[in-house]
Parts: sequence; C-alpha cells; structure tokens
Amino acid sequence: MSSIEANASKSASDERLESRSPINVIQLNKLLKLSNPNLKKSQSQSILNDANDDLEIDEPIDHSISALLTQQTLSTAPTQTDASSSKRIHRVVLTGGPCAGKTTSINKIKIFFENIGWKVFCVPETATILLSSGIYFYELGKHTIDFQENLLKTLLQIEDSINQAAKHYYKEKDQNVIIIYDRGAMDPVAYLDEEDWEILKQRNPTWNEVDLRDNRYDQIIHLITAAKGAEQFYTLDNNISRTEGLDLARQLDAKIAKAWIGHPYKYVIDNCTDFEIKIARVLQAVCDRIGLQFKGFDVGNRKRKFLVKAVPEVTEFPPFQDFNVVHNYLVSNSPKVQARIRKRGQSNVWSYTYTVRFIRNDQVVETYRQIDKREYAMLYKTIDSNHFTIYKLRRCFEWKHRYYQLDMYEEPCNPSCRGLIILTTRCMDEDLLLPDFLEIEKEITQDPNYSMFNLSKRKK
Repeated sequence: MSSIEANASKSASDERLESRSPINVIQLNKLLKLSNPNLKKSQSQSILNDANDDLEIDEPIDHSISALLTQQTLSTAPTQTDASSSKRIHRVVLTGGPCAGKTTSINKIKIFFENIGWKVFCVPETATILLSSGIYFYELGKHTIDFQENLLKTLLQIEDSINQAAKHYYKEKDQNVIIIYDRGAMDPVAYLDEEDWEILKQRNPTWNEVDLRDNRYDQIIHLITAAKGAEQFYTLDNNISRTEGLDLARQLDAKIAKAWIGHPYKYVIDNCTDFEIKIARVLQAVCDRIGLQFKGFDVGNRKRKFLVKAVPEVTEFPPFQDFNVVHNYLVSNSPKVQARIRKRGQSNVWSYTYTVRFIRNDQVVETYRQIDKREYAMLYKTIDSNHFTIYKLRRCFEWKHRYYQLDMYEEPCNPSCRGLIILTTRCMDEDLLLPDFLEIEKEITQDPNYSMFNLSKRKK
C-alpha cells in the first residue's frame, strides 16, 4: 500500500459519508418556482458549500456494488440467449408500492450497465403516461375495467416494440442487453378484483398468468413502499399522477406483491436499511441474477476523490468507456437547495439528468431523475450566471476488480479548473487501492475547494 493510500485510509476511517434520506425528486415546476433570478440568495447558501457538496446519487454507478466485480459463466442464461454466444438479454421489472425507490433504482441500474458495455433499454410506466392525461380512477366508475384492459394492451405493445429493438442489438450487434421495465404486465392486474381479471382473460384468450408474469420477464424486483417502515420519507412529489395516502399505499403494495407471486425469480427489497443501501441491494440483486459475482461487498463503502497529476497514454489504461459530461447549476431562491442539470453522452447521443441537493433534518440529501431533451432545454434557461458551465471527459474503467471514474476538466472552464484531473472510486477505508498507472497527488475527499459547486463558482 502506498503512503497516500495508508494516510488517506487512516484520516478518513472515522468519517464515513452519511447515507442520504429517501426523499423523492422535486418536480420541474417546483424547481422553476425556486429559480427566480430576481430574488437575492441568502448568505446561508454557504451551508451547502461543504466538502461533500458534489456527492452524486447520479454518478455512473454505485461503486459499493461494482467494486471487485468479476464475470461468471452465463450457463444459466434465459432461453432467449443463443447457446453459441455469451451475450444475453436480461429483462427485469421493478415494481412495488408508491414511493418505493423505483425511479432511483432504474437510473442506478441503467448507468451501471452502460458503463460496463451493455445496451440498456428503459421501459416507462404506462399507467403514469395515461393517468397524466387527466384520467382519474374514481371518475371512471364501471368503466374502470375497460381502462385497465386498454392500459394493459398499451403496456404490452410498448414492451413488445422495445423488446424487438433489443433483439436487434443482441442478435445483429452481438451486444449484451438489459431491459428495465418500470412496472410490468401484472401491475394493472393488481388494481383489479379477481372477478374483473377473469372477465379480461375471457375477453383476451391469450392472456394468462404464466405468459404475462413468468415467461415475459427474467426477474422481478419488488421494492416495498416507504409507507411500510420508512413512513417519515413517504411522499408523492415524484409523481404528480399519484394521490395515495399511507394506508392506501400499503394496500396497493400488498396487492402488487400478490400479483407477482409465482415468478421464479422474484426479489423483495424492504426498508430495513437506509435508502442508499436499499438501492444498492437492488443493483446487487440484478447483478446476482445475471451472474456478476462480487468479492468483498460491503455497504460501508464510500466515495473517495483524488487529485491526479497527469493522464497517461491511452495504452496504459485497461478497457474503458469515455463520456462527454456537461454540468450546469441552476438559479434557486432557496438557500438550502442546489439544483443542477447534466447531459452525458457518447457520439453525440445524450442522456439528461436533473439533480437536486438540499439539507433535510440536518442531513445532506441528493435526488435525481432522468429528463428528456425538451425538459433539459427548459431548465437550461434557468442556469445560474454566477457559475461556470463545467465540461468534463469522464473515463470509466475497472482495474483489479474495482471501478473508477477519471474526470478530466475541459475548456472552456473556470480558470481554477484548468487542467484539473480527479479520480473517484468507492471503497472500504481499509480496502483502498489506487491504479498504479496513475500518479496520485493527494486525496481531496474532504477538501471543499474541490467540490464541483465551488469549482464552478465565478469570482466576484
């Protein structure tokens, strides 16, 4: 172990980063209300300018899960996998009651598998799409069964379209594919009485539980609602189509769980741990099912950052993926809220993320969600002129079964960022291992001068 590794481990051993609370994402309209550029910022904004102000839930992967990763044989791959290929399509449904962590989990899984070279498809929740049009269950009366029938038909069509595209990447591009479904075919069934479900099956002779539940998906992960065991964090802010109180949320959670009983690979993720570990357990469950084996997994893993002197030649790196990353901080009239947007892409194909960081109950909380290009453009109009745009080339790679990301700050930038290179990883304090092909200058995990928020600030 190098002196830097030993000293860093010792100095940080008693300062683990606290897990974030399971607060859901602030909606775009709420952010825009907080983004009035004519309002002065309070001096208490400095509360946010601590060493950890750029702790990102939306980092490429959860390193506490991905560290020490090895690929096992895929002999147990599902039947759609060609026996002559080690590639596969993995189809995983994330389901559960309201406010369970599905959106956060989906984004974690998505970014993780993109970083290890998989093609990722995310299937949106059909019910949210339809209900956001202004439909309310309580107004449908006897027509509720017809709506549920159409909902399920729409869901199946959306899934079939994406499944077909996934086969193209798997068969013709010889690429591993994971399809992440935000709820699946049995979720609408959970909202039906048994009698109504039988009626729908009679109307649609091809519908049956074995095909809709067992054969259609490779894995089901049920995240239990925060209304069961984490009531203080239950909120509906992340989905404007929801109106469920605590009691109804618990009832729906139980109905959804029942609807999926019988699937051969169903996992239940409860609230016995804090939210960050809950999400880590989801990612671990997916990897376990696929056949990615972990060595030394420990929920005590934490984020560590190091200043790197120079980037070596490309040939010195193990296999890697490079991404262009652009961060912008947004105006906020709340002294306890930081908001930023990020676009991240390869070959001019972008994904967009909206992140909010704030203090709740004396705890740093970060929430994020994927947004589309239109939402990104709308939010871009509210960028804070007191901050520079941050441009990075982000290199993601594995070394000795550990996962790292190397951020290389690019022009145009704040002069203080010029030539800046930061290595980030997650590890246990006693398990720190830094790539021997990188020249590490010092650890900066607890140094507020290297927080992204402070690095982007314009000098007045």
